[in-house]
Amino acid sequence: MITNETMKSILARRSYKAFKSDPIKDDILETILEAGKYAPTGLNRQAWHFTVVKSEEGKKMYKEALLEMRRQGRGPAGPPPPQPPNIIVKPEEEFRGAPVMIVVSGDPSLDIARLDCVLAMGNMFIAAASFGIMSGWTHMTAKDLFSDPEVKRQFKIPQGYEVYSAAFFGYPLGEPKDRGPRKKGTVTML
Repeated sequence: MITNETMKSILARRSYKAFKSDPIKDDILETILEAGKYAPTGLNRQAWHFTVVKSEEGKKMYKEALLEMRRQGRGPAGPPPPQPPNIIVKPEEEFRGAPVMIVVSGDPSLDIARLDCVLAMGNMFIAAASFGIMSGWTHMTAKDLFSDPEVKRQFKIPQGYEVYSAAFFGYPLGEPKDRGPRKKGTVTML
């Protein structure tokens, strides 16, 4: 395999669970968002919208919406997934300590919206990794929390849009572990 700066960023990217609260500089965050805007998009429709949650007010709103969802019995059941031994995530720290969450929503009337939104998030993951910033999906947020019309309104998700992905971004708390080699037998060449 040939390694260049792009490949280094791809290989450095991890799904991360706990972050330092150190802020991400505005110019770096803008660069990460710009990478999302330049993701592949069907017929160049750019059927996405990015909602950036980084203010204390936005984080508090997120935590309250999450608590309300749980009070209503919505969302995943059971204990949270296991964390690496060097990482401790407290349940009351719903933001995983991250300084930023990015929510990607799209126009569901366009058949390519879901793919475009996920590709945009993928570009943002790689751009973030190039700055030493880790990211971590939050499927529950995308799937359950933002299915509530009132929560969509609070977070200014565009009218009629669906949330397709959400992730936390921040500097890693602890040392990112090596993912190990990729599975063999996943490529067929004809």
